[in-house]
Amino acid sequence: MSIDSRWKLRTENNCLFVDDISHGKVILQHNARPGLRPYIHPLSLAGGSVCLTEDSPWHHPWQHGIQTGFHGVNGCDFWLDPGQHPDLPIGTIDPNSPRISGATPSSWTIEATWWHTDGSLLLVEQQIWSLSVVGEHLFLDLDWLLQAIPDIHIEQHAYGGLFIRMPFRRDYGASVFNSAGHQGDDTEQQAAAWVNLHMPIEDSHVGGGIAVLDHPTNPGHPVKWRVDGQRGINPAPCIPSPIELPAGSAIHYCYRLILHSAPMSFDQVDELWLRYAQQ
Repeated sequence: MSIDSRWKLRTENNCLFVDDISHGKVILQHNARPGLRPYIHPLSLAGGSVCLTEDSPWHHPWQHGIQTGFHGVNGCDFWLDPGQHPDLPIGTIDPNSPRISGATPSSWTIEATWWHTDGSLLLVEQQIWSLSVVGEHLFLDLDWLLQAIPDIHIEQHAYGGLFIRMPFRRDYGASVFNSAGHQGDDTEQQAAAWVNLHMPIEDSHVGGGIAVLDHPTNPGHPVKWRVDGQRGINPAPCIPSPIELPAGSAIHYCYRLILHSAPMSFDQVDELWLRYAQQ
């Protein structure tokens, strides 16, 4: 798998861009501005014609496309944005500028520090992303590492971790199902190796979708998932129990996002998960 030769990676103003040269459009923007959590938006299908992410929707203004975060990290919140809830201790995630990998042109790294409201450093985060194309699908892979500076306690919660917000519209609806055979609202808080989401999208006759695959080496696999009423999806390792990280230790997660236009069947997603699981 390799990145399409029509694409080019570049960095500018604390952001990484993937340009589709043939169409003159940005298909991916990874934002890493000081004092704000890193997040991906927009993220589009090849050619940039259909945007699969939404930034700060009215129903969840603290959600930004594709992002990471947790509630209750040593009593400090890293899910909401600073200043949104003055009654809550909301910490600061401060990212470095993205770095393009010298070995593979389809890969980039973002590192960030997680700061408590008392000024102490809690976690050092590393996100290694890579983009590839296979047939009609785009694969967006995340290698995610969190290293504890002091002892870290992440509270048990109904959601937290990697989160994906697509442009859901209630009048249009959406289709969601998982590897365990659940569909719709029944996917909420259920353990599964993957969840697939597809929805109608404005200005697209086929819509768009994202399947999120949980790698079998991840702690607690198969993970339990948050699937909210607006169809935000989140493999949430903190659902079953708190996460404890002794000082100096690290926790590591790997995920693959499959970006697609036409709806995918259960068997199609499951076959792609089996291939991913063997890597």
